[in-house]
Amino acid sequence: MDIKIEKRSNHRFKSWQLIVGVSAVLALCGFVFTRDNTVQVSSSEIWLGEVKQGELQQSVGGFGRLKSQDTRLLTAYSAATVEEIVLKPGALVTPDSVIAVLVDPAITQSVKAAERALIQAQNQLLQLQINQQRELLEQQSALEVMRSNQESAELEVSAQEQLAEQGVVSQLEFKRSLLAHRQLTRQLAFEVERIAQLSELHAANLVIAQSSIDAQQEALDLVKETESRLVVRAGIAGVLQSLSIELGQSVISGQQLALVGSMDSLYAILDIPQSSMQYVEVGQQVEIDTRNGAMSGQVARVEPLINNGTIQVEVTLTSELTDNARPELNIAGTIYTQTLENALYIQKPLNVANNSTNSLYRVDDDSNLAHATTLKFGIETKDSIQIVSGASVSQRFILSDMSQWEEHDTIAITQ
Repeated sequence: MDIKIEKRSNHRFKSWQLIVGVSAVLALCGFVFTRDNTVQVSSSEIWLGEVKQGELQQSVGGFGRLKSQDTRLLTAYSAATVEEIVLKPGALVTPDSVIAVLVDPAITQSVKAAERALIQAQNQLLQLQINQQRELLEQQSALEVMRSNQESAELEVSAQEQLAEQGVVSQLEFKRSLLAHRQLTRQLAFEVERIAQLSELHAANLVIAQSSIDAQQEALDLVKETESRLVVRAGIAGVLQSLSIELGQSVISGQQLALVGSMDSLYAILDIPQSSMQYVEVGQQVEIDTRNGAMSGQVARVEPLINNGTIQVEVTLTSELTDNARPELNIAGTIYTQTLENALYIQKPLNVANNSTNSLYRVDDDSNLAHATTLKFGIETKDSIQIVSGASVSQRFILSDMSQWEEHDTIAITQ
């Protein structure tokens, strides 16, 4: 009779294989899990920042230009044609600097006509004076003759008066002589009055003739002023900011030709983002960067209108101008809006805005791991941003753009 023998050793071997297999599967699952949630990032590819505590000065930044407080807009005084352009924008000018030369033949003709009219009026005055002098001399000559006749009649009356008393001359003859004397005396008085009135009349005619000369002189001065305006001069010392004409261009009266600005008295205009306008107030301190130095200033005016998502802020400069400061120079400005004491802050991370909540990777000093941590941010400065909650002093965070790893809670930092 056959006896069946059980192979217990083979059964034990299979059980051991099952245990080893399950362990391997679990180990593989653990490896896969770790690989899914922890990625490796080289330290050379990231940028770290440390949380600090202290005074934090909030600022608002913007770009703009320097403007001249003393500007001169040059316009065409009359219709003309651009004959020559002497200076171009950016040129330094003095009050007598010639910027452009215009030409208008009609104005030249008008100047000559006005000069002729003035000479004619002056000649008329001279002729009037000659005629008046001649007339006055004739009247004075007649007056002298009449005065001589009157004196002769007076002598005759005096002589006949004694002879009439002696009866040598008849009373009739004496009375005739006396009548002739009285008539000559009245005529003499009338002629004297006439000469006096003639002198007044002559003076009035001279005034009229002189007023005509003055009118012609004013007309000549006006047309010469128009002619002189054909030579476009700067008028003030500074820089030629813009030129609105071209060679050969025809311009009309009042048309803009050029803009000149002083370099001694400047102010700044900054374009500030609309999102920061609530922080800006008149009187706040400003730092202006001209890329060749810095200047201090103060907010003087905030434009209430919004243009293309920005507002304009006018800044009065309170310090000395930099060497390169000039009108229309591109600048960068920082407005210091408020100061926080004992605030937590960190160097501004990429893609983080003020008053927002974002996740940054906090570096574990005891390992090479960095863990995603939610931070609440407050105000920002030019280079830093306030941390309202989620961090403490001396903690380090990755400030680089980590958006490609945002699905991972933990990352490993390799050397």
